[in-house]
Amino acid sequence: MSKWADLSHFILYEIICRLSFFDDVFIFGAVCKSWQSVVNSLEKPLLPPKCPWLMLAERERGNKERQIRSFFKLSDARTYNFKLPELVGRKSYGASLGWLLTIGTDLQINLFHPLSKQLIALPPQPTFCCQYDGKVERMYLRKNFVSKCVLSRSPWNSITHEYDRDCIIMTIYGGKKLLAFTRLGYKAWIDIKSPTRCYDDIAFYKGKFYVVDCHGEVFVCRTDDNRKLEFKVIVPRPKGTKGTTQKYIVISSGALLLVSRMRGGPCSSLGRDRNYEENEFNNEDSKDDTEDEDAFEDESEEEEEEEEEEGGGGGGGGKEEEYINDNAYLTIGFTVLKLKRCTQAGSKYRYKWVKVHSLGDQALFVGDNSSVSLSASSFNGCKANCIYFTDDKLNYACTLEGGGYDIGAFRMQERKIEHPYPGESLSFFSTPLWYI
Repeated sequence: MSKWADLSHFILYEIICRLSFFDDVFIFGAVCKSWQSVVNSLEKPLLPPKCPWLMLAERERGNKERQIRSFFKLSDARTYNFKLPELVGRKSYGASLGWLLTIGTDLQINLFHPLSKQLIALPPQPTFCCQYDGKVERMYLRKNFVSKCVLSRSPWNSITHEYDRDCIIMTIYGGKKLLAFTRLGYKAWIDIKSPTRCYDDIAFYKGKFYVVDCHGEVFVCRTDDNRKLEFKVIVPRPKGTKGTTQKYIVISSGALLLVSRMRGGPCSSLGRDRNYEENEFNNEDSKDDTEDEDAFEDESEEEEEEEEEEGGGGGGGGKEEEYINDNAYLTIGFTVLKLKRCTQAGSKYRYKWVKVHSLGDQALFVGDNSSVSLSASSFNGCKANCIYFTDDKLNYACTLEGGGYDIGAFRMQERKIEHPYPGESLSFFSTPLWYI
């Protein structure tokens, strides 16, 4: 019988072509030197990781060390180092599907696939329609101008082996947190006219972008016609919501979830609001629902009436001082709402928000990445019914060593926060983020 190391190049190539995640390719190459040589000789496949990796902050020392970027793999709790000079000095955002959006002090914006080294140039920062008033330093623009990025599909077509010009890149940008999009080959970013501003998050699902503003109001944007983008409200803001919390919009098991993140501390808007968790979304049976037929509904799950009562899924529990200590800000809890069909007689709306007590087998990943829900049972190291979060607060001026310390996992059932990651990884411009 032939040894595994003696398998032909052709057979090994055929095996690699059938792998679905880069994690598998990485492990494949670790089997032996001959297998690693085959992986190194091939054009790297543009595959997403199987499970989230926590991309740590850039190292602040010599040029060679700055080129090494560390990734903490949640499934085996190990840290892997990759040489990525393409990321040196650049603010990064997890754009989904294995891609990052990066912007440097040169104000050039790129899509970058860290594991394949594929890089795609996008229109630079000065091509956005709305700019800051007056002269603004490039270092500030690198850190603060873009706040979110989501892709409609992978920019690389694995069938034609060409760039996919139908890929839409949508961002939240500027001090007013407006919306803009572009496509591969475009020369500028195109603003999306909308009835409000100050958006917090974007999600793409079944051909449409869904966005949420700082008040929890959710909108849908259809992008079939580039010249006439249809943008409308699908569900008004829930009663009792506050604009001081960070909002995320997550597609989980076919349902739309609205996740609110509460922070405390002297640099937080909630620093003196000790009763916040009792006030946030206090009235879950709001009449601020939606008539939109394209709204989400989890048809596979019939919830009991008692599950719609108030409780679970709220704040961080305990007093603020127990979490904050000497930090300028720190996450103290999350609230989760779900869009559900309204069966109340006489209601003029078809859908309503209800509070979520449990995420079941799902785990949410939020921060400077495309917000994602994954099945915890599909890989090791991930706990069900948890919200994994990274530090995505834009202003680190009130911190001594930058941002990146406010990362952890919020356990919905116990309403407690744990920190299952390696030591602090701090930065003033590009903090750790989930690479998915």
